[in-house]
Amino acid sequence: MKKLIVLLSACLLISLMGFTQKITPDKVPTPVKQAFAKKFPAATDDVKYEMEKKDYEINFKDKGVEMSANFDATGKWLETETEIKQSDLPKEVSASVTKNFAGFKISEVAKVEKRDSGLIYEMDLKNDKEGYEVQFSPKGDILKKHPLKNEKEEKEESEKK
Repeated sequence: MKKLIVLLSACLLISLMGFTQKITPDKVPTPVKQAFAKKFPAATDDVKYEMEKKDYEINFKDKGVEMSANFDATGKWLETETEIKQSDLPKEVSASVTKNFAGFKISEVAKVEKRDSGLIYEMDLKNDKEGYEVQFSPKGDILKKHPLKNEKEEKEESEKK
């Protein structure tokens, strides 16, 4: 029984490590690199590549703004996440945060454009006791809400990468 638990734990750890992993540019398929260069011609040299499940995530700066873009192996664009300032949120999203998350502070804000579902706003909201990653529509509707991982969980996850 002990051996079975150890074996299952090892399999789980290995599968989690494979979820997102940094890769070198030579491991990125040419169609992905070409699609990225075409979509983001102003991207800086500080480009980092990751494998996320079976898709490619590219982290970069475009005109000084932190961004990431996901592509499938054929070079098809899937989504782009752009860091924005809280002041750049639409009024409706800011009003929804104030109404639905009174006492919470925004720690990270991003505009996310998805191939399949369009534009959303994603942010981390925290107070003294809890935190959430929340997605909003441009009209301020809450689309998804997930508890944030605590610092220990985040550290463990980043060490796995």
